Amino acid sequence: MLLNYKYLVLTCIDEDITTFKNNIVGLLSEITQFPRNWTVEETGLIFKEIYFPSPPSGGSHLMNFLIWEPLNAKGTTVFYINYEDGWASFVELYSKKFSKKCIQVGISGREIKYPMFKFSYITNNNHRIIICYKDNDKWEFFQKGELLPFENESYYLKYKIKDRLPGELVIKYLKESGWDIQENTFWQTTKSAYNFKRLQWD
Repeated sequence: MLLNYKYLVLTCIDEDITTFKNNIVGLLSEITQFPRNWTVEETGLIFKEIYFPSPPSGGSHLMNFLIWEPLNAKGTTVFYINYEDGWASFVELYSKKFSKKCIQVGISGREIKYPMFKFSYITNNNHRIIICYKDNDKWEFFQKGELLPFENESYYLKYKIKDRLPGELVIKYLKESGWDIQENTFWQTTKSAYNFKRLQWD
């Protein structure tokens, strides 16, 4: 599954899908003209209808996202949206408003023009973010927040900036947090999944 993406971004939320869906509906109603400008449909897990092989660049396109309960992490929800930044501002707002752990990751192939690797861990007490990306011809590395117990800090001291947060390390951190995206069962569910589409701007 992962090998087919040029850039994969998604968020894992420590909350059951029914509660998450209801909370999203309420939050979207507060910040947008929901449901007037949106549709919500029960759907299968057709990931390519959201984005493939990477989200569209920029933020001028209409939002389209899928939520599901992964089979290997029951009682939690995955938020998979067609925005390069994973709609990070919304994820932060959600975590703060509902006091839920939200973990957002971004993993790209190194062959793309501007590779990006990201691990963002948001709770009430800590917003830990680690990013390694290429901007024009230069690699950049950034981190903030309290170090998490499972982190391997030695990576952040590597001489080559591009080696400080490789994709396999992002995947490992996410697994340590409770979600293993390398298992096929992460991409499967036995419950209803939901597709939210924004039809027009407010």
